[in-house]
Formats: sequence, structure tokens, C-alpha cells
Amino acid sequence: MLLALSLAAFAAPKAPAVVVPACVAEGQKAVTEAGPAAAGKAWLDLATCDPAAAKVAAPEAWKKIIAGPGADAAGVKAIELGLGEHIRVWADTQQPDEKSAFINTLGEQCTNPAVPTFFVDSEKALGGKFWSGRWFAGLDACRTPAAVALLTSGLESQKGERGRFKAVLETLARNLGKDAIPVLEARLGTVSDPEFASYEVGAFADAAGVGSVAGLNLEAAALAVAAIKKLAPTLPEPALESARTTLLALRDELSSDSMAAQRYRALAQADGSLHYGLYVTKVGICKKDTKIEVHTVLLTNAGRTWPDQVVARASSWIEAIDWKLPKDCIGNVTVTASPTPVKDRAAFDAFTKGLDTELQKKNDGVKVRVFAAEPHSL
Repeated sequence: MLLALSLAAFAAPKAPAVVVPACVAEGQKAVTEAGPAAAGKAWLDLATCDPAAAKVAAPEAWKKIIAGPGADAAGVKAIELGLGEHIRVWADTQQPDEKSAFINTLGEQCTNPAVPTFFVDSEKALGGKFWSGRWFAGLDACRTPAAVALLTSGLESQKGERGRFKAVLETLARNLGKDAIPVLEARLGTVSDPEFASYEVGAFADAAGVGSVAGLNLEAAALAVAAIKKLAPTLPEPALESARTTLLALRDELSSDSMAAQRYRALAQADGSLHYGLYVTKVGICKKDTKIEVHTVLLTNAGRTWPDQVVARASSWIEAIDWKLPKDCIGNVTVTASPTPVKDRAAFDAFTKGLDTELQKKNDGVKVRVFAAEPHSL
């Protein structure tokens, strides 16, 4: 008896009963019973109560969770708990617009260190599908070194897919904001492909916040304008077309117009200005017959004028034409500008002669009177 008592005295103490918080049972029940619209919040509540229980419930819960605010918050929590693979699989089951919205919302949570890590891990896990599936699009607001490094690597890996390369470049520019401008400027100095150069020029608008919720960053816009103007003399023609639209987006119309002289520098005059041809026709339906009158003019000093702006900018000259047709002739006026600047008088003459021939073919047998005006400065 004494021996038994002695052994009992040294026996291990009985382990206390494990107390399961009431919220676990309630949370598990809520997750099981919740409909798709409420399942995200129900799972998040369970995860807040007991992460271990939420991990166990995750495989079934995420099969029925649908996109929306509840899923957005639950997704961040799942990533924190190391359930990134569940989130990747779930996101790929959503409609494209829902997936895109989720990825963008996720990128806005990058102050949570688990989120940028998730994007990096996703690129490793998904490989090319990370880029083709546009997971990178969420990184425009994810302003961390890891996100910038990921986008920068994407510029190299996605060069073979031009459209995707352009999207990655725009995302990087939005991510860096004003700091992207020297990066883009340096990159443009090394790009020889005209199409890629166009992408780089267009990305200046993204760096300045064009189209963003915050709106245009005026300081960044000024830096972008200066960079584009500096680079213009070295840019290939397609990139100068992009420069025109980009500068307009940056709210600098004068600089945008000045790109015309760079775009058509091979056709510019010795002083750098541009000349255009203008051909104005009036076919008059008169009492007894049809009469046609043509007025031509060489437009000079048009260094800040693109071909599609010529007619509007020459409107005062057009309105002042002294028509020689009889007053009883009624007809429409047609105005045609040369599709590109004319290099010299020979090019201007070729432009007008071609239209003369075309006009005569359409009006066989009708006499055409042509009046050549003195050059007019725009």
C-alpha cells in the first residue's frame, strides 16, 4: 500500500482539457452553412478566431467563395496564413473581370508584407502563366522593391510578346511614378526597334499618372515633357507619332504640335519648317452647264502642323478665296491637303497635278479653271 501511494505521488499530472473557443464551432458552422456571397466573410471570421481551424476549412470554403469585397479581405488573410496556392487556384476560376478586380485590389494591400511576397511566389509557381494571366497588373500600386524587381525582370522575359511587354512596361511606369521618367529616358537611349520605342514614349504618360484615379501629376508631367522633347531628334518616326499623342495626354499641345517637324524632318526645309500643298475645288452647277474652279496654294512655315491639322489651320485662307464662278452657279467646296509635307516645288507640283488628273477623269469634258495663289504662311 505504501509503495502504491508513493508511486501515485510521482505520477505525471493530468493534462488540462483543451478549451476550444466558442467562436470556432460557430465559425465552422457559419462557413458550412454560408451561401457563396457570404462565404468569404464567414471564412475570414473563422480565420480571425482560429487560424488553424480556418486552414482546415479552407479547401472546401474557397470552392464556394465568390468574388467581391468579402473575398478580397479573405484573400489577404489566406495569403497571410500561407494559403497562396488556394488563392491562385480560386482566382483562376473567376470570370476575367472578377479576377482582374481581385488582383488589382490585392495589389493595393502591399503595405502588408505577405502580399508582395505572394506576387513573387506566384511568379515562381506559375511561370509564364503569371504573365499571360496578367497577375502582374496588380503591381502598379504595389510600390515595394520586390514588385519593381519583378516587373523589371518581366520586361526582359516578355519581349517576345510585344503586347504583353507593353502592358508590363506601363505597369512599371505607373508603379514608379515620377521616378520612372529617368528610367524610361535611359531605356529609350538604347532602343532601336521603332515599335518598342513607341511603347517607351507612351509609358511617360503612365509615369505622370494620366488616366489614374489620382489624376495627372503636374511635376511628373513637366519632367516627362522635357525628356520627350530632349529625345525627339533621335526617335524613329513611329515613336514620334506616339510622342504626339503622349504630349497631348500630358496637356502640352504646343510641344505635341512641334513633334511634326521631327516626324517629317526628312521633308523639312533648311530652316526646319514644313510646307504643305492645299487644293481647293468647287464644282458649280450653273444654269446652262457645269463649271469647275480650282485654287491651289503652297502653305509655308508649318513646322508645328501635322497633316491632319492643315485644313483647319488654313481655314481663313480658304474662306477668303475669291471665286470666279458665275453667281448663278451652286456647288460644294472640297478641300484637300497633301498627305505629308512637300519637300520642294516639284513635290508640290506633283501633288496638284495628280489631283488635276483625278478631277478631270471624274468630270470628263468639263473645263477646269485653275488659279495658283502665292505661298501662304500658316
